[in-house]
Amino acid sequence: MNGAPPPLKRIDHIVALVANLDVAFVTYTARLGFPVSWQVESKDGWRSSALWLGNSSLELLEPSAEGNGNGPGDFFQRALDSRGEGLFLVAFEPPDIEFSVRALRNRGTQVADPIASAVFDPQQRDGLRGYRSAFISRRSTGGLNSFLCEYDSPFAPLDGGAGPLKVKKLDHIVIATEDLEEATSLWQRNVGLNPDASLNHPLGAGFKVARLPIGDAFLELVQPVEKTGRFYEQFRQRGEGLFSISVEV
Repeated sequence: MNGAPPPLKRIDHIVALVANLDVAFVTYTARLGFPVSWQVESKDGWRSSALWLGNSSLELLEPSAEGNGNGPGDFFQRALDSRGEGLFLVAFEPPDIEFSVRALRNRGTQVADPIASAVFDPQQRDGLRGYRSAFISRRSTGGLNSFLCEYDSPFAPLDGGAGPLKVKKLDHIVIATEDLEEATSLWQRNVGLNPDASLNHPLGAGFKVARLPIGDAFLELVQPVEKTGRFYEQFRQRGEGLFSISVEV
């Protein structure tokens, strides 16, 4: 709008909930060969580590409920208990988090105030990696759990992202939806992401699809139109929202 940058710059990382972080981390790194974004680190309410996808990270998060029912660990634990392990959240990098919060609110999007935090990072001079985050209401994104994430200094993966598996990049994330036209309209109106017909390619007769570029990846909105198959069965169990990711190797 008026020459201003879009509120969302790129996909910074995807969060996957796991029941046992140590086992999951070994599986992805030692067995599958994924490069590491950051080693296991602890915060109030959870532990996490992350894998480098070439242009984004996959964060593995193990919640530790805090007992009062209101902490971030309890939020993640409830999600793990109800949904099971799997993809849960998408973090978008903004051009500037204060600007993006204002821009999103001007579009009618419900977004929280930015919150500052920090985690241990041996690559930083003071041993901490600071960041700010602001959660976006899933009502504004057609069921997707998402938030803005801005680092105090540019993020760099551990060891430059080296690993046995040569991952080129995160290509796209798949978001399941009940109504493709409504979901596409929500993303255009509330977030400023528009479908790009040049990305269209057949997905199968049982689906309706729209692809919205963001950075060097894209969001793939998918509506099942046939009541059969694995996608439909999982969609009925889990509902709208983050379904899967596609990585180019």
